Amino acid sequence: VLTRRDIDLEMAKGALRHIIEEVEAEVNVDFIQKTVADYFSIPVALLKEKTRKKEVVTARQVAMYFTKEHTTHSLKTIGYHFGGRDHATVIHSVQTVSDLIDSDKKFKEQIVELRKKFVQK
Repeated sequence: VLTRRDIDLEMAKGALRHIIEEVEAEVNVDFIQKTVADYFSIPVALLKEKTRKKEVVTARQVAMYFTKEHTTHSLKTIGYHFGGRDHATVIHSVQTVSDLIDSDKKFKEQIVELRKKFVQK
């Protein structure tokens, strides 16, 4: 104890900040929806609508993927935030994005670029 203070969480975080590569940003559903909608140049409201237009479906699936990845929400709650979709739709969206990451290099680059917006360096 160099400062003659008890070590608390904040002090430890400050001391280790340069060691930790990635620290989760304050990420919630609204932030994810706005960030993904902006990236795909669509209004946030479209992520919650029933439309099946390819560009909207892709953006919605990506937003669900990141919501699952960066929040502790249940599948049912995630679906609720995307226009009342059910948990199976969320599972399908996450799996679809995962499959595209594995098979489509350009799509993977987009996901990597978007992921940077949810993580602080």
